[in-house]
Amino acid sequence: MDLRDWQVKLKERVLGSLKKEFLVALNSPTGSGKTLFSLVVGTELKGKILYVVRTHNEYYPVYRESKRLGKNFSFMVSKTLACPFSTADANPEDIKCSGCDIFSSIPVRVDDYPFSFLSKLKKEGEEEGFCPYYSLLDSLSSSEVVVLTYPYFFIPRLREALGLDLSQYVIVIDEAHNLDRLNELEERKLNSMIIDRAISQTSNSATIDILRKIKDEVKRKTLQEERYILIQHFPKLTDDEMEVIKEEYEALREKMIKEKRIRQIYLNSIIKFYESDGKVFSYKGSLVKKPITPEKYVSILNDSSLSVILMSGTLQSKEFLREVLGITKQIDYIDAEKEMKKKLSGSIECILALDVTSAYSLRTKEMWKKYASYILKIFYQSQGYVLAVFSSYMMMNEVMSLVNLPKLVENEKTNLEDVYRLKEKAVIAAVARGKLSEGIELTKDGRSLISDVVLVGIPYPAVDDYLKLQAEEISKITKHDVKDLLINTTAVIAVKQAIGRAIRSVNDKANVWLLDKRYDSIMWKTKINCFNPKKIKL
Repeated sequence: MDLRDWQVKLKERVLGSLKKEFLVALNSPTGSGKTLFSLVVGTELKGKILYVVRTHNEYYPVYRESKRLGKNFSFMVSKTLACPFSTADANPEDIKCSGCDIFSSIPVRVDDYPFSFLSKLKKEGEEEGFCPYYSLLDSLSSSEVVVLTYPYFFIPRLREALGLDLSQYVIVIDEAHNLDRLNELEERKLNSMIIDRAISQTSNSATIDILRKIKDEVKRKTLQEERYILIQHFPKLTDDEMEVIKEEYEALREKMIKEKRIRQIYLNSIIKFYESDGKVFSYKGSLVKKPITPEKYVSILNDSSLSVILMSGTLQSKEFLREVLGITKQIDYIDAEKEMKKKLSGSIECILALDVTSAYSLRTKEMWKKYASYILKIFYQSQGYVLAVFSSYMMMNEVMSLVNLPKLVENEKTNLEDVYRLKEKAVIAAVARGKLSEGIELTKDGRSLISDVVLVGIPYPAVDDYLKLQAEEISKITKHDVKDLLINTTAVIAVKQAIGRAIRSVNDKANVWLLDKRYDSIMWKTKINCFNPKKIKL
């Protein structure tokens, strides 16, 4: 296996640091070969790799590189994705496996791309009478490369259910710039739509009365604002009311497994909201409950018996890993481009607009019109797709309503398949740190099809009740004020991730349009390597 020069130079350093029980933090750009590098390191050190990714889309490159190395590969998905009788929107808890006719496993060996293999496995499971989920689960321990999504590694009960001795693996955490959002893994939501759907699924009058009471109180407590507002007194349930809901939920679970038609049971969303930990906020018409910091999820990375590599093309600083995430192990922080003193990926050309800004005090209809005009201008000179990244849904919807072009505008139901179905050049409008601004990879023959990335304003996070509480809680532990670190780091990561959508290989070149006069600062030019941008006005 031929390795690139940076991989050859840094391999022994990474192996040495892992042997000394350091946590390795590897910052290396998209397209530089991090996946292959981590698999080679894991193979040499322990022979087994546990590869942890944010989304299922990231299973494919791990499978591809594992096969190049001749390694046995397996993967894990949720019960809802693996069950032949379940719709994809169901919750894993909705599936009562003990009452199922095919509650048994068989030995399996993954010999195709993960979701092609899963599709065949589900069909065979239904026809031959075995469970695809438990068959995949049993295959993990005999595989040299195992790939999982974040919940299966960072949520303790799911991690323990895997039954793996983690000390036998090199653990690779990919897209590790997302670790500051691990507390969102168990975020729970309650709103009128969820309650209405729960009502529609039950005929029990006592349950319906309870749900209607909750709905009235939720409507009074929630605001439509796109920021987190702390709610001190939210609608509560008595123990008796919760028992009524749980009994109805169990009855629905029994019914669905007998009928072999499992769909999402909305009563479970209500039960999980009330039984979860965290503060409650109003956000865009919903009550949202979540832990304030990612501390309890990140703590597994401090286990001295584990060999861990954090990887990203936009990894936060060592200071951030320590202060915000609470990593206490010794860290060997490696910036591959700095170590090699050269670029390891494609290139960008920056264009900075001096007559627009997303600063809150200057958000007007005239400003939205200017942004729309810029997007039109950029589209007509672009060679490929245009990715326009906004700081909020509100801003995106205001501007894109004025853009009469082929376009895909992200909403809560948008998925990556919507992007891949695009047949002509279009504007892809996304929200910073959302599913499109960090998830899409449009390529052909290894080259990116996105020619232009438009940063519509600066994606600073809202300084709302959630961010303030998070900063306060972290500051109590670290004895440092981390508010500015949280705000600035979040914005920089969002911008760099957006740019990375257009740079998928060493040969890619993209135009980066910085549509906010505040980018004209040393800090921003340094952070995104745009030291001498072309400056323009409409």
